[in-house]
Amino acid sequence: MSPKREMNRFFPLVMCLFLIAVCMGACSLGPNQGPAGEPKRTDEYTLNSERRDLNERVTKRPESFQKDTPDDYTLTATVDVSHESGGDRISYEILVNEARVPMVNIIQSFTLDPNMINRIDAGELFHSNVSNTHEISLESDKEPLGLSLSRSYVLKPRAEIDSNILQRYADMYIKISYGPNDQRTEDYFYIQAHPSLRTIEYMKSWEKEK
Repeated sequence: MSPKREMNRFFPLVMCLFLIAVCMGACSLGPNQGPAGEPKRTDEYTLNSERRDLNERVTKRPESFQKDTPDDYTLTATVDVSHESGGDRISYEILVNEARVPMVNIIQSFTLDPNMINRIDAGELFHSNVSNTHEISLESDKEPLGLSLSRSYVLKPRAEIDSNILQRYADMYIKISYGPNDQRTEDYFYIQAHPSLRTIEYMKSWEKEK
């Protein structure tokens, strides 16, 4: 038998073994694991519970938000403004990194100053990663090195925005929770988001127009 025929003879067998190996590798993750082996979330946090918790604290217990930076990790917040064909957009991002303790199943949520709803073309200000199906955890000097959460909002036309936006646009109310289901740590922060250079220029130009 020629080498070519011999190779053709064993090709289906090789492909079959390859497919079996791929299937076994995929199955080894299990139905409750993510693509990188992350365990499936089993906590009771939901979009509604996070929204209710954060919004009620902002309106009824603003003193429950701490202004000091956390001891066990680094938390930063930024704000940026961009000009697009559909209008001006303002974008917020929070970042948790430099974890100094194991942070299991991190859930991030944030909202803005309630008055911003009058300056933003959106149904609500609240945003969260609570809809993730699998846990995301941080540990010192291990991948992933950080976890961010961001959202972009369309600003209303300038004629509809009052001057108070200059004092309130950077205000962020943030909730960071992590840990096993029976030992969750819940941290609440009031932070002034750091504005980008074009955000500063945008606010300056807006102030001049007013």
